[in-house]
Amino acid sequence: MLTSLNCDCGAAVSLPPDASARSLRCPSCRRVLALTADGVAIASTPITADRPVKCPICQSAMTAGEECVTCPDCDQLHHRDCWSEMGGCGSYGCAQAPALDKGESAATPMTAWGDKKQCPACGEEIKAIALRCRYCHTEFDSVDPMSRDDLRRQSSKVNQRDGMKRIVVGLFVTSLLACVAPLTAILSAAYVIPKRAEIAKCGPIYIILGWTSLGLSVFYSILMALFILAEST
Repeated sequence: MLTSLNCDCGAAVSLPPDASARSLRCPSCRRVLALTADGVAIASTPITADRPVKCPICQSAMTAGEECVTCPDCDQLHHRDCWSEMGGCGSYGCAQAPALDKGESAATPMTAWGDKKQCPACGEEIKAIALRCRYCHTEFDSVDPMSRDDLRRQSSKVNQRDGMKRIVVGLFVTSLLACVAPLTAILSAAYVIPKRAEIAKCGPIYIILGWTSLGLSVFYSILMALFILAEST
């Protein structure tokens, strides 16, 4: 398999190992590159007049000025961007059609092919069902289109959860120190109990650590109290 190719603008483009299943852009001219299943670039040509042929991926007719590619196996004409977006031919059974991953079922919403939304981070157009931008790799909480304000709010939530994770881990580590058990018990109770729902959203390991830190600190506090009581009698 090729490891690099030359764009029409003359720039050399390095191909990642999974290039056959990815959309690529030339780093120089930002042109979308269409690749075959074995990583070979397919030449694209602009349509000079409206064509009655429909792209098998987006199901829209070819219009003048659009860049199109022809499948080297089945000779089906595609929009170049559609080919690049889907990672191969849209004809069922064609050797150039993208292979399904083991975890991917045939129930993938094919009706969304061709639907677009704009990435709020980089402004590129991506699939409407995408949860991750294929250009800037920003991840989204929902498939619904997002604005920059929505993205900032999502980022703020992520930062808050990261901070919550650090606090819970810190409480757990501190709870292992018996000498500060009473203080840790107070801090753990004040933080974990009212925020238990938010901590649970960080993952099961963090809610377990939170309750464990509270339990350990209370246990050590009781032992310290019994020890002091025994010493005083």
